[in-house]
Amino acid sequence: MGTGKTLLGQMLAQRWGWRFVDTDALVEQKVGCSVAQTFERFGEEYFRQQETEVLRSLENLHRLVIATGGGVPTRTENVRSLRRHAVIVLLTAQPEVILQRVQPIYTRPKLASAPDPLAEIRRLMSERETAYACADIRVDTSTLSPEEAVERIEELVRGWKPTNPT
Repeated sequence: MGTGKTLLGQMLAQRWGWRFVDTDALVEQKVGCSVAQTFERFGEEYFRQQETEVLRSLENLHRLVIATGGGVPTRTENVRSLRRHAVIVLLTAQPEVILQRVQPIYTRPKLASAPDPLAEIRRLMSERETAYACADIRVDTSTLSPEEAVERIEELVRGWKPTNPT
């Protein structure tokens, strides 16, 4: 959250002539309400299941740039699904930068009810670090303009080679 997944994904897709999809937006279309409302009405586990189903529906499509929610890599089946056809790029940012970027926080289910949103961001980052190890490429967007971040991602993707080709 707040690292630039949607904006940078859209920019990359446009540059490459690919289609851009955002799993949060697809879940919202599927469920018929916002991510925040889905969390509130049905709970996080329901939302995560919808994310997994959305990812499965994208598996056989090609030339996509997919922006996923931050919880997607916490499910092994999601990582397997992405890994089959994709380079997994993790965008990161410093917690203070994330907090500044995600205002207003009431639109962010994981932060809206947190007494200390900055501490919650740090907790989530720490909790998910093991899951985020699946990334093939990492880019810290804290001090990069969107254009600089896209350039960096493109450079790293061009030089990427699978560690365990199948």
